[in-house]
Amino acid sequence: MNGDWLAEGRAELAAERILDAVRMLFVEKGASAVGMAEVAETAGCSRATLYRYFDNRQALYVAFAGREARQLIERVWLNRSINSEAGRADQLLDAIASVLAEVRKTPHLAVWFEPANSGIVAQLSNSSDVIDAIGAGFVAGYRPALTDSAARLLGQWMIRVVVSLLTLPGGGEDEERAMLRNFVMPFLLDDTTTIE
Repeated sequence: MNGDWLAEGRAELAAERILDAVRMLFVEKGASAVGMAEVAETAGCSRATLYRYFDNRQALYVAFAGREARQLIERVWLNRSINSEAGRADQLLDAIASVLAEVRKTPHLAVWFEPANSGIVAQLSNSSDVIDAIGAGFVAGYRPALTDSAARLLGQWMIRVVVSLLTLPGGGEDEERAMLRNFVMPFLLDDTTTIE
């Protein structure tokens, strides 16, 4: 075990190292099969050290989901511009479809949406402040007139739509895009819809 785990200034690095271990274990074993002892061993720390950073498995998974969601946003849609009125719906549709595709092709993300892990995903999508903030920020980016609470609610709904499409995939990319275009886009882009 590495003796400098708790050295001053290393807390963020240590947490990242633990989350990297989680990523590796999820790919090898699946999310539901990973325990705290395995994470500590893979990260090269004691269980006591692991619990100093994360109170329990739920807290560890929330932190992992938050980190991976931020990184996914940076890779896929943060640099997208959704400001052209003519192509606003198509740009938004492309951004959401890109997120879905990126999750599905990334092994440590795809594993979360296998049937055995659906309970974990449902809990995480409802318990992560980071994911709520990402959803709210995404919504506020193209609906700036919304109040903060309305953006948060619409962001939570959007996260649930994405989680549902990942957990229960339909009949392929074309069918999925059609569902998004026909049911999600009209609601997301309708500035006249009141959200309380």
